Amino acid sequence: MSYGNSMELYEVVRKAVHHQWDPIGVVVFSEEMGEYDSYIPAIVKLVENGISRDQLFEFLWTMETESMGLEGDRPSTEKFSDWLFQLDK
Repeated sequence: MSYGNSMELYEVVRKAVHHQWDPIGVVVFSEEMGEYDSYIPAIVKLVENGISRDQLFEFLWTMETESMGLEGDRPSTEKFSDWLFQLDK
């Protein structure tokens, strides 16, 4: 699905990061989004630039395991990478 503008894509990605990926697990504590907002512009830019699914995964995995300091959930991150990859197709 192609999005008309970056703001529309931004909102779709923002909701998906919170509800589909949510590596920290904040959605169980609050429906209020915001925890991951600093990462959204970079993710949107990657999607808009049409990078590969593997590159998306590597970016998310680095955020999850290095930036956020988590152990990581590889299957969940791979699934979310697949979903993001299909966004702007």
